[in-house]
Amino acid sequence: MVLRCTSFDVAEKAGVSQSTVSKALRDGEGVGAETRRRVLEAAATLDYRPDQRAVSLRSGPTGRIAVVILGDPDARGAPVNLLSMDLLAHVVSAAGDRDRAVLVSFQHDAGSFHASYGRDRIADGIIVIGTARNSAGWRHFARARSHGENVVCWGSPDDALPTVRCDNHAGAATAVRHLVATGRRRIVFLGPGWRRQHAHRDRRSGYVSVMNEHDLPIIEAREVSASSRETEGYGATLDLIDDDVPFDAIFAASDGLAVGALQALGRCGRRIPEDVAVVGFDGIGSASFTVPPLSTMEQDVSLAGRHLVEAIMLVTAKADCSLPVVPSTLMRRASSDGSCPKTSKI
Repeated sequence: MVLRCTSFDVAEKAGVSQSTVSKALRDGEGVGAETRRRVLEAAATLDYRPDQRAVSLRSGPTGRIAVVILGDPDARGAPVNLLSMDLLAHVVSAAGDRDRAVLVSFQHDAGSFHASYGRDRIADGIIVIGTARNSAGWRHFARARSHGENVVCWGSPDDALPTVRCDNHAGAATAVRHLVATGRRRIVFLGPGWRRQHAHRDRRSGYVSVMNEHDLPIIEAREVSASSRETEGYGATLDLIDDDVPFDAIFAASDGLAVGALQALGRCGRRIPEDVAVVGFDGIGSASFTVPPLSTMEQDVSLAGRHLVEAIMLVTAKADCSLPVVPSTLMRRASSDGSCPKTSKI
């Protein structure tokens, strides 16, 4: 009886792992030229031929979805954005409802980027959830899509990838109209780096449109370089106060920025909302536990999770896929309305 050479035999001869042999023979990511050369030489020496029946089995759907949480490359090891974790939970739930398993990967920089899930038969498609700050990561997944990977995402800074988004313009307009209705006239837009991020550009345009409707001045906080949104919001608000800029409200492009603004206002003795009202955007779970509780435009992340799973399944099946817009709801709390000690929806 003649024993058939296996990929494990090739791996032993080449001095690599079996998974490296598989990647090298398929031109997968993460295999250097020298390692690939050794694997090919070992395979030729042993007259190794892949089991075509096994290859055929591996060519079908895996029943798995990869979810990549793309973090800030300058804050490796920092806590993951709370909205991203909330959205991840809803994606996992929605995938389970569709009998799909989920593989989760946290990626920050070039050393951790991995996108060849489909080519390596690890998963049928990739949902990327991440910060717009990681431009290198977004370019990596855009290239992967151009090479045949199935990708949809949430949080991309541009339109290079198919993206499920909130109706950011309409949500921002609702928030600013609420501030105007409570008598605020000098409303600051707090959104450092908004030009680099699709969502924040739309939120700023919603702010500007309402301010123009009411013939009110456009006031923008200066950009402050910091390692987190909270620190950015804190520093930018302190700059407003130090520069004696008159303002009676802040519309922040994210809840993290708004939380930082609350801290700065409290430190400087500004009463909230009597002196300055604050509204954020995202709807993170901790917003109702700030002091005072933070008013925010709450995105429907449960619906977003379902949309993302449905979208990646359609993309994987090569079916037409129009990405729906996720709505947001104004959660009115004490940071913008002193008569509203408890949460109420508008």
